[in-house]
Amino acid sequence: MKGWKPFKFYTNLLPQRMQNRFFAVFLILCIAAPAFSQSSDLLFDNTFSDKIKTVQLYPKGDKPIDQVTTPVIALKGRIPLFLEFDELYEDAYYYQARIIHCNADWSKSSLSDIQFLADYNEFNVSNYEYSFGTTVPYVHYTFEVPPVKLPGNYILVVYRENEPDNVVLSRRFLVAEQKVTFSDRFGMSALQNYGRNEHRVAFDVDYTGIEIVNPANSVTVNILQNHRWDNARLNVPPTFVKEAQNIIEYRNFTEVSTFPAGNEFRFFDMRSIKYFGQYIKGAKMEAKANFVWVEDDKPRTALAYSIDQDINGRYFIENLERRIAAIENDYARVYFTLKSAKVDGRVYIAGKLTDWRYDTSNQMKWNSQEGLYEGSLMLKQGFYNYQYVVTGGTGNMNQLEGNHGETENQYQVFFYYRPPNLQADLLIGYLNLDRNQRP
Repeated sequence: MKGWKPFKFYTNLLPQRMQNRFFAVFLILCIAAPAFSQSSDLLFDNTFSDKIKTVQLYPKGDKPIDQVTTPVIALKGRIPLFLEFDELYEDAYYYQARIIHCNADWSKSSLSDIQFLADYNEFNVSNYEYSFGTTVPYVHYTFEVPPVKLPGNYILVVYRENEPDNVVLSRRFLVAEQKVTFSDRFGMSALQNYGRNEHRVAFDVDYTGIEIVNPANSVTVNILQNHRWDNARLNVPPTFVKEAQNIIEYRNFTEVSTFPAGNEFRFFDMRSIKYFGQYIKGAKMEAKANFVWVEDDKPRTALAYSIDQDINGRYFIENLERRIAAIENDYARVYFTLKSAKVDGRVYIAGKLTDWRYDTSNQMKWNSQEGLYEGSLMLKQGFYNYQYVVTGGTGNMNQLEGNHGETENQYQVFFYYRPPNLQADLLIGYLNLDRNQRP
């Protein structure tokens, strides 16, 4: 039977009677599993309804700043992942969630649900509250992601109750089981300048604590800059594999493992609509809508580097009126203006506020009469980072922001291993690095 071999890999140490019992449950769950679309669009951070807003998935915490944490948790850790989102509607819907296990390249793995979940793969998203005292009505949903049994890449999919093909959102998360150690045995800094305007990531992996068969072909490394997947370096090849010492070196220093350094993120403070926060130039509140204008922006390519304490492209929901932010923060149509000559390519408002995706919803439009770019987003009160990204044209995504070696960035390294008896990639190493981080 297809799928039996990896199943047997995890049960062959049990008595025969227990193996038979597990296999019976496996068959029941496979038969009972509902039809479910495996569209490639689901395997990204995606929102499929213009009514769904402010989707956040992060390790659960009590402070607003916890919302900027990368959705990576330990396999046997005590801190669960927490999903919250709003639907701009007056009535609540019933939603359900499902989890998809993925390989290192985010393709769907061949694992069956029972191999990575202890429960039936259908969870109710039934915890919700109605907005209170807001101009724009919405329903706020929360959901604690159930634990999984295997480390790796996962997709959380939310869909309307009993309609598994009617998906409203999907979000990536990662579960790590630290089986390897990262080191710098030669005294080189973990992050170094590559040229004047690039960062390169250098490290060694010591896998003494786990048996890895054929590491040259069974190991995969992915590297992220500031939690984003749109410019991730996937399947980074090792410089050298020292099987006798259980060491894998990653010191390529080529385009495969280097990143344009970029610039510190722009930001605006919309934690209050009544009182203008930093980089807010105007606001208007009407009976059924709110409008906010961000200070006019200009290209920064020709400007010298300027230190700015940002949150690496992310945002958090908070207000300054001591209200319950989740249900009392209002929504506003936020307008952006970029005073720039027309560029070769398409300009987008980018960051976690747009899930680092590039479509018509966040594309800036060229105003030929005024000679500038204009765009807008529907956003909830909070503190936001953003940048302007250019796609197409010259291929330089940072041509409006510039690149500076001094830029503070975070880099995440993910180390995967595919065991010979399991046709799926397991995340057995995670490293978080800060570049030029200042106290």
